[in-house]
Order: sequence, then structure tokens, then C-alpha cells
Amino acid sequence: MTTTTPPPPLEDHYKQLIQYFLHDGAYNEHELIDLLNNLRDRYDLKIKVQNEIRTFTDTFLPLLNKHINQYGMEIKQVVSEENENDIYFVCIQNFKPQFVKMDCSYTEKEAAIFEKILELIITNDEKCIASRVVFEAILANDLKMTQKEFGEIMARFHRDKWIESGPHNTIILHARAILEMQSFITDTYRDDTYNCQICRRLLIRGLVCSNSSCDVHMHRSCAARYFLRLSNSTNKKSAYPCPTCKKEWNKNDVDSVLKTTKTTNENSDQQPTTTAVNKRQRTSRNNNNSTNNRSVRSSARQVISESDDDN
Repeated sequence: MTTTTPPPPLEDHYKQLIQYFLHDGAYNEHELIDLLNNLRDRYDLKIKVQNEIRTFTDTFLPLLNKHINQYGMEIKQVVSEENENDIYFVCIQNFKPQFVKMDCSYTEKEAAIFEKILELIITNDEKCIASRVVFEAILANDLKMTQKEFGEIMARFHRDKWIESGPHNTIILHARAILEMQSFITDTYRDDTYNCQICRRLLIRGLVCSNSSCDVHMHRSCAARYFLRLSNSTNKKSAYPCPTCKKEWNKNDVDSVLKTTKTTNENSDQQPTTTAVNKRQRTSRNNNNSTNNRSVRSSARQVISESDDDN
């Protein structure tokens, strides 16, 4: 009889990371770097400055997933559909596709609101929706709620990375929601969703081939790699054909994606390199009194740490 060897015991900093992901659900790169820097200071970890993300993906992530996979969970990396340079690390529950079952901290009313948001966004041609339309749809469903209460719930969905801001003061699904709910979305809204031509994963908002007889869709992040590869491999810098029908891709789409990629690469080259500067930046961010995601998460982590110390 074959026996499965249990994974080796986790060191304390790995346990803390799992605890943080279970508590917060998702982190963007900047939040994760702050978290890793705090752990480095606390446990004297040998993580090089500006190498935090690589260390996490190459060393930390495989071991974390080895321990949590047995409980139907996994930490995955995902890219925002709207902003191709925004990368998130999301703790998903593979066996719970419905929002109402994801987190017992959400009330039935909050779950109902999110399911309505999901429906309105996915069935909309632009895959985005105005908050006002959501509020009106909720009232039309006889769900009693004040505008203040609705605003607080929407703020929580933003903070917990289920939705994010879209174009023209709309809201769109966050990468976390798409990743964790992809089975539910594809089963429920099969006729309103697509798969990216490049990565073959679920796509809600993305770039569409201008050929009306072609059904090719691409994530902006996937399109960026595709267009950049074409740009580097041909002398015809303006030649960006659809990967399937070969019709020239919309020039505005190409310019927008390549411009964003170029700007991001330039900003990366200009990042400070000294530990002292990075520490000053982290201190400045941590002292910011605005109610952004990072300050909220820092408070949550402090509560968890104090609880651990008490034990």
C-alpha cells in the first residue's frame, strides 16, 4: 500500500504567511513586498531587497501550497484584466465556487449583492457597471437597504479585492473574483464569457479582434507579450496581425498596451537600490493615515501578531 509522505513542518514565518493569506485573501505586489519585509525584520530572513517577489514565487510559494493543497486551497498569481501590470497573489478555495460559500464573514445580504453585481457585469456588453445601476437593481429585487449601507458594502468589496474601479466611474470584477469563481462563472454565464486566445484562461474584459467574423479575445497582459514579441521579431513595426485570422489588430489597442508596458519597464529601471531608501519608503507608507488597503491590512496583521504573541 502506497503511503503519502507528509510535508515537513513549517517554520514560523511560513505559518505567519499562511495566516495572513487566509485572513486577507489577496495581496498585490506592493502589499506582499511590505509583508515580506516585515517578516524579514521579525525573523531575520535572508531576503534581498528588490528580490522579494522572486524569493516568494521560487521558494516560499511551492512550500506554502504543498501544505495548504490538502485542504483544498492554493495561492496563485494572477494579473488584472484592466491594468496588465497589476499582479496579485490570491488564496483560492478550489472546492467552493459560489460566493456565498467562500467566506462566512459575509452575510447573506452581502452575498446576494455580490451575486447581483456578478450578473450585471458579466451580462453587460462592456463587462462593467455603474454602482448606481447596481443599487437600483437591488432595490428592484425588494432587498431593503439604505444608500449608506450599500456604499459601505461596496467599499468592503473593493477592499477585499472582489471588485475594482473600471472606466468612466464604473466597477469591474477584480482578478481575485475571476480566478476564484471561474468554474461558477463559466457554468452559469457560458454564453457571456470567453477564453483568452493566448493563455486559454477565462476572460471577462479584454481586447477583441476587429474582424466581426473572428472570435479572438485576449487579456491585455497576454496581448502585451504577443505584440511585444512581434515588435521585436519584425522590421515592420506596424504589423500586428490577429493570431488567428491575421487581420491587422486595432492600432489604438496595440499602442495602448505597448505604451503601458514601456512605461512600466522604465519605472522599474528607476527604482531605488539601497536598503535605507526602501526602509524610508516603507515607513512613509505605513505612516499614511488614509484608509487604503495597505493600512487596513497592516492593522489586521498587527491584531494577528498580537494574538500569536499572547499564545
